[in-house]
Amino acid sequence: MLAATALLAGCTADADPQPTADPTTASAAPSPTAAEGPEAEKPVPPDAMRRDDVAGAEAAAQYFLQLYPYVYATGDLTEWKAMSHPECVFCAGVVESVAALYGSGGHAVGGEMSVEKIVSRPPREGNDYFRVDIRAREAPSKSFAGTSLVDEHQGGVNVIVFAVGRDGDGWRIREGQVEDETFSK
Repeated sequence: MLAATALLAGCTADADPQPTADPTTASAAPSPTAAEGPEAEKPVPPDAMRRDDVAGAEAAAQYFLQLYPYVYATGDLTEWKAMSHPECVFCAGVVESVAALYGSGGHAVGGEMSVEKIVSRPPREGNDYFRVDIRAREAPSKSFAGTSLVDEHQGGVNVIVFAVGRDGDGWRIREGQVEDETFSK
């Protein structure tokens, strides 16, 4: 699914971010059959998202990535929209894709993300956003229109670069972009 989403850049890669987080897995519960439709466990925001530092930005980006397979599995865009900056092209692309999928009676299964590495850095002068790079392995996924399979992705490794900023009491994703898989090896 991630590979199929159109991503436009909002982040820059002008310095070497530093790894600071342990890998985790984001999953969207057991895959149902096409006829019964999706079920998924809603991800829980981690306590670290309360922090105003790099660790908080990493937790926010990781949680947002956990929401990715969840929104495709359920069509529930509430948390995704709440964390999306109004000008985030990546975020809006996911909203449009999920709305179109569910608007046509479809749904998706799979696409769980296993985080392998997180590399981040604080905002630089003149920039209000933390940069968080996440190297994640995406599980295979399928999209259905009713009970008919319409799209299938093998999954694979992606590096997703997020621009993450504080907005009031919470975090917002300013932009997301998929980079070359070799970026953070």
